[in-house]
Amino acid sequence: MEVVRTDRGLEVKIPPLLRGMSSREYFQEIETGVKETASDLYFDCSSATLIDSTALGKIIFIAKELQRDKRRVVFESCPPAIKDFLTKLKVDKIIELA
Repeated sequence: MEVVRTDRGLEVKIPPLLRGMSSREYFQEIETGVKETASDLYFDCSSATLIDSTALGKIIFIAKELQRDKRRVVFESCPPAIKDFLTKLKVDKIIELA
């Protein structure tokens, strides 16, 4: 996994199974990228099949930090099941679902 800087912001691909407890390096790289730039953060969710609650909590934490600076976190290409799950949890109030 790598954080890629593009013209629109930071882009990250979510792996098929994103578990917060086993993804320490994944989130450290994201947090480093977020601190080093003033861009929005985009997650490509096209391969995602599961985002556990710990990982989702970490992403929400990052999103709230970015909101303070008028930046945003965007989930793109979410499979319908994940998009429905995030909407039911009202995560779409914090994270933009595109």
